Amino acid sequence: MSQTYVGKPVPRLDGLEKVTGQARYTVDLDLPGILYGAVLRSPLPHARIVDINCDEARRMPGVRAVVTGRDFPYTFGGPVKDQPFLAIDRVLYVGEPVAAVAAETEFAAQEAARKIRVTYQELPALFDPRDALGETAAVLHPDLHTYRRASQYDIVPGSNICTIRRYSTGNLEQGFAEADEIFEDEYYIHAVAHSPLETHAAAAQYSAAKNEYTVWTSSDRPYRLATVLSEALGISLNQVRFHSMFSGGGFGGKAALVAEAVAVALARFTQGRPVKVVYSREEELTASQTRHAAFMKLKTGVKRDGTFTARHADVVWDNGAYCSLGPDVAYRGVLTIFGPYRIPSIGLLSRLVYTNKEIGGAYRGFGTTQATWACEAQMDVIAEKLKIDPLELRLKNAYVDGDLYLNGQMMRTVGLKDTLTLAARKIGWGSPKQQAAGSKRRGIGMACTIKPTATPTTSYCFIRINQDASVVLLCGSPEVGGGQKTVLAQIAAESIGVPIGSVSVPHPDTQYTPFDDAVGSSRTTYHMGNAIRMASREVREKILVHAGKILGRQPEALRLSEGSISDGSGAELMTLEGVLQKVVPRGGCIIGEGQYSPEGSPLLAAAPGQTAMSSIFWLFATHAAEVEVDSETGVVRVLRVAAAHDVGRAINPALCEQQIEGAVIMGLSNTLFEEFKMEKGRILNDTLADYRLASTMDLPQIDSIMVESMHEEGPFGAKGVGEPAAAPTAPAIANAIFDAVGVRIHNLPITPEKILQAMRQSAKNPPVQD
Repeated sequence: MSQTYVGKPVPRLDGLEKVTGQARYTVDLDLPGILYGAVLRSPLPHARIVDINCDEARRMPGVRAVVTGRDFPYTFGGPVKDQPFLAIDRVLYVGEPVAAVAAETEFAAQEAARKIRVTYQELPALFDPRDALGETAAVLHPDLHTYRRASQYDIVPGSNICTIRRYSTGNLEQGFAEADEIFEDEYYIHAVAHSPLETHAAAAQYSAAKNEYTVWTSSDRPYRLATVLSEALGISLNQVRFHSMFSGGGFGGKAALVAEAVAVALARFTQGRPVKVVYSREEELTASQTRHAAFMKLKTGVKRDGTFTARHADVVWDNGAYCSLGPDVAYRGVLTIFGPYRIPSIGLLSRLVYTNKEIGGAYRGFGTTQATWACEAQMDVIAEKLKIDPLELRLKNAYVDGDLYLNGQMMRTVGLKDTLTLAARKIGWGSPKQQAAGSKRRGIGMACTIKPTATPTTSYCFIRINQDASVVLLCGSPEVGGGQKTVLAQIAAESIGVPIGSVSVPHPDTQYTPFDDAVGSSRTTYHMGNAIRMASREVREKILVHAGKILGRQPEALRLSEGSISDGSGAELMTLEGVLQKVVPRGGCIIGEGQYSPEGSPLLAAAPGQTAMSSIFWLFATHAAEVEVDSETGVVRVLRVAAAHDVGRAINPALCEQQIEGAVIMGLSNTLFEEFKMEKGRILNDTLADYRLASTMDLPQIDSIMVESMHEEGPFGAKGVGEPAAAPTAPAIANAIFDAVGVRIHNLPITPEKILQAMRQSAKNPPVQD
């Protein structure tokens, strides 16, 4: 059945506000009596705080509050509550907030922060997680065993391991014994910055009379953060209110309390006046959160025909100073290191390790990007050794409908092979390579990925249809740049039968909008979309019952489409507004409620005791890249990327295409350009002039390909697209570089220096021909 809005490139609902400058971001917030916050940060990676002298800062003109960790001695976090709002007795990374100032102007706050004097006793610091695993390494969190934490995450007391996961299925020993070839490789993926255009910003206000906190922010999970804050302060959820603002990008970086933590601590001491904290670009790069760096060892057994027999993965994650959402990455995100492939026997050791560095947190892909780098780079090593085409090796082992995941869950709506064949066809796989001029060499490569969604999670919504037939969709899903408002409005308009122009989607406010888990894990279209369909069904049925009474007809004989009531012949009988004017003539509304959670779905069935690893849907993607490498300079230019993604159903194809294009650019930037330069824990390249991102001059032709596998329980068949979209880009580029110049890079980023060094080493030690 054809749809009016679903599957169509409907323009963004928030587009006009953004392009005309009417959209209000947190930095634009101007509340009555607002104060401005500034932070004094640690210059040392690890030290004991001996003394803090704030006297001179308090005497500065315009200063209204100076706060230290001892004034506000609470801790918060994700699965592990290990992070203070402001350092209490120690600092654990360069840039950690030690004290904060609220003043009448930004300048006054910054000047006062500079007047705070801190005496430190420097302590030994750890910068490599592998060193932090050593028996003689200093323990950064000696009280880890006493921290509040989620029960499913194991720790190693007396060590720097804040999360450890071991997992196995099948028989590893037998699997490796049955292999004809065993491949053992090590890979490294570096930390990178989220680099949103909008830096972290938040405002907070405290009411002493009610012991209530109100926070304005652009987080992707206002309800989650409200819960984190209420738990940290020991108050109820109705004493915490989060207002969502327009978001200037986040990519996972705004999934935790960052600027919000400082703003809340200051607001507690400003006698009810709100405080706004806006991070500078330097703070954004050095004192927010990063993608987790990871060291990965893979041992894979394969038969000569390319059939996998076993794989063992050993992953050490660089957590930085505090956990944030790292335990989830090390516990669940790591599983994608086994790829979208059938491997009968697997083993895993995953360790999340504290170091004296900036905090590692949620980053687009949530561990999938790191795991995919190792998995897909080794896939081409295996293909070369076995003399099997890399595409054929992937097709041979790729998941298909009916295959069982690692935990025994049956996989459905698996569009992986279609992504492989379509990306390969678009890039010209198997065709003669175009020759480049002079010292330049061309090559093509590919990589796949698999990504689950957080399961089970819950979404709620209310739909209100006003007397004039306008529709208000109330939900807790913020618009974070991916077009969430537009897609949800499309689902609502289609499901109710009203014009999309009549649907408005206000920003979430945890005091009024119902709960949603998060805009993350590519879950929003599926989960909130299903909740919206339920609420839409309720209001639609109510409307048709009212219309049936007015018209003297059975409700099931009536149709509602584009705000018009018609019969089976399609003849319009009356308008929706006409129905409402008769039903609620003096004002009023029709309300529907939707609540969705996949818990209990038969699709989640797995081996006994293993349903916690199940996912209500799986996302698959293949990226194929064509590169040009200058063999004299090592400079890589990506010419083209064909990116094929299994989205279930593209509710808005234009928005899906934008998500894929943006992800390819992000993946390319991560792979070739982005890198923190560090010295004893201090990030040296703390401006965008020195922390290089891909520019428009670096961008390739991007071919976005959408595979629609039509999920049986998804809204109109939809799954998602945004979260895993950047994961295959790095290994696709690396594999293309090998095809061009014959060298493999195991450690990201891929720089000209690494390529030249690898080429020189290869010339000295040519491969032995079988």
